[in-house]
Amino acid sequence: MAFWEEKGLAEMSSAEWESLCDGCARCCMIKLEDEDDGTVYHTSMVCHLLDIEACRCTRYAERHQLVADCIEFSADLVRIRGKKT
Repeated sequence: MAFWEEKGLAEMSSAEWESLCDGCARCCMIKLEDEDDGTVYHTSMVCHLLDIEACRCTRYAERHQLVADCIEFSADLVRIRGKKT
């Protein structure tokens, strides 16, 4: 049985969270959030670090230092987002 079938999101390690990435690059899309209701809108623009052909970050290990608003997914973030909706 795979770890994601055995563990809850809060029980996963950082490495396990990283391994869940399917390479869709949606996290690299520039998004706008409506301050009034929290609705998030995806734009057609992407982070300057994204290799569009490979659908991968060109500086993945350094992305959080290079891009101030690069999202790092975690159980805490999912819990916070879940409360807004």
